[in-house]
Amino acid sequence: MKLSELYQFRLRRFFASIILGVVLLVIALMVSLSIGSTSYGLIDVLHAFAWKLGLESKPDNVLIIELRLTRSLVALLTGACLGIAGVLVQSITRNPLAEPFLLGLSSTALTTVALTVLLAPSILAIRYTTVLVAFMGAFIGFTLTLLLSELAGGSPLALILAGIAVSSIFSGFSHVLAFLVQSELRMPFLILLLGTFSSSLKPDVTLLSIVLGIGFTISMVLAKPLNALLYGDDYASQLGYNPRTIRRISSLIASFLTGATVAIVGIIGFIGLVVPHLARMLIGGDNRQVVPLSAIIGGSLLVLADVAVRIISAYGVGELPVSAITSIIGAPFFAYLLIRKMRG
Repeated sequence: MKLSELYQFRLRRFFASIILGVVLLVIALMVSLSIGSTSYGLIDVLHAFAWKLGLESKPDNVLIIELRLTRSLVALLTGACLGIAGVLVQSITRNPLAEPFLLGLSSTALTTVALTVLLAPSILAIRYTTVLVAFMGAFIGFTLTLLLSELAGGSPLALILAGIAVSSIFSGFSHVLAFLVQSELRMPFLILLLGTFSSSLKPDVTLLSIVLGIGFTISMVLAKPLNALLYGDDYASQLGYNPRTIRRISSLIASFLTGATVAIVGIIGFIGLVVPHLARMLIGGDNRQVVPLSAIIGGSLLVLADVAVRIISAYGVGELPVSAITSIIGAPFFAYLLIRKMRG
């Protein structure tokens, strides 16, 4: 196959994957809007949308549908942010096992948020400040992981082990601090240790949309340099890119995306690991295509995970943390990748 024909084939496959992903995302959203603690279903959702368009009178279920819509959109945006963060982390580390949760970004972000809440409880009322604090924590965690991995030899396995070490240390801190926040300030803070969409608010949709817009735009600008970085620093330098600058900016954006999600919904693991791999399986390794497809797949997966949480909760077991669902999916996938990489 000629290079031009190969390019056209990959381009067609990319657009087909995007269209299929958008269709699946819409279906996931409709399912999410149709399932909840009340008996309102898809027909009620359609009536509510018809009222929004001015085609019908206001139905009784508008408030319930709006609450479900807010929760579904927060799940979608969170999944998109974590999917893109996973692409960035895997690209700059050149490690297919890397992801924000495993490298300690999530636990350090929650630790800084919990510590700040203990010192200044009013910070929770200012979402933008909370996101900034979480971003700083995530970036500190990523920096510590990279430094520790370099001390251990700098191999891909050293990076993962360093990430597990940093994540474990700050997970302990975050558990203690979250317990203190909940016991001393009477705030339902412990649920953030495993992630939840139950407390999603309309302002969260706006904030996450801004975060995703910034992160997606910069990631697309960085996509081509990141492609070059995958072949080594020397190759990237020959093409006119500064590897250190690329890594620093990518690290900041990955920390920004991860910190924002932790500040709003808590720690959700393995989305940043699974999603980029699914995207690459469908369209190959070009980050210019992987980034947008990862955003769509990540959003769809988290919306469906939240649907699973609500279905299970309907049986009277209470609100499960969404990270319980993502861990059930992601942990075996991580084990498979680890075995394949070690054997390879």
